[in-house]
Amino acid sequence: MGADNKATREEIETFLNEFKEKSKVFGINYEIDKEENMQTLLDLEMSGTERDKFILNLNIEDYYQGPGKNQSSPNDGDVWMFGIGIKKKRGRKKIPIYIKIYITKAKGTANYCISFHIAKFEMNFPYKTEL
Repeated sequence: MGADNKATREEIETFLNEFKEKSKVFGINYEIDKEENMQTLLDLEMSGTERDKFILNLNIEDYYQGPGKNQSSPNDGDVWMFGIGIKKKRGRKKIPIYIKIYITKAKGTANYCISFHIAKFEMNFPYKTEL
């Protein structure tokens, strides 16, 4: 993945606070051309607004990896990876969701979510034991 999971709790908190503050004003752009991201919303019967809420509610314990080099937009901020468990509307089991986000550097622009999809690999979280 090109990043490790060695960020401190303070670094994660600083990133999340900055991401959330900017996102509340300018929103979040999604890489909507990625079929897997759209398929995840369909699979979870989730709206884009619900997805926003999950991202804006990320916390330190959801941290998975980062910061890492931003391959999508090298002039913007580093990418950070998170993981959460989401149940389907009528489901019992949490489905692991992989989230990759970054803060845009340009003033007055939305932040970016590159990935919001069902995890394709095992995620090891340094600050929590289960999704």
